[in-house]
Amino acid sequence: MEKLIKLQVVSLSPSAAGASSYILFLQADNSSHLGFPMVIGLTEAQAISMFMEDIKPARPLTHDLFANFIQQTDVTISFIEISSFQDGVFFAKIHAQAIGRDFILDARPSDSIALGLRLSVEIRISEALLNEIAIPMDTFHAEASDDIEIIPATVSEIIAELESSLAKALADENYEEAARLRDQLNQLTK
Repeated sequence: MEKLIKLQVVSLSPSAAGASSYILFLQADNSSHLGFPMVIGLTEAQAISMFMEDIKPARPLTHDLFANFIQQTDVTISFIEISSFQDGVFFAKIHAQAIGRDFILDARPSDSIALGLRLSVEIRISEALLNEIAIPMDTFHAEASDDIEIIPATVSEIIAELESSLAKALADENYEEAARLRDQLNQLTK
């Protein structure tokens, strides 16, 4: 098996690309010089941010429910693997065990990371893939003309972003989107 490197979540911040996307920055646990950004959706960003800020919703959200289910069964999640990067899209695998049998589930990286954080499971990547996609941080900072600051997104920032998106959806008379955004706001503010 190829050598896998442990990753850590460094930050989560709003993306300049749009109101419903966020940048999750992951870094090699053994090197602050190798890291990479991953664009994730609003729902997954909320799930990761709420966990990182130790915010407990009144009712379990999807990732909490799945983690609770796993903890009540004979299933063990061994680790999460960021397995590939193709055409600008990351792929992940959840390595697990149940009843003495190993198995692997295909999953979106953002969902896998949200679940892995809740279960205190390592997030890993192959050394070859990390070297292929990583941004060498010392080179990155040396070439930048401005200081680069990664700002973690807080739940209040996510709420503000949702409220802004909701106002835009209502102004555009996109009521389905407005209802979806309203529901997300309600989940966060309960």
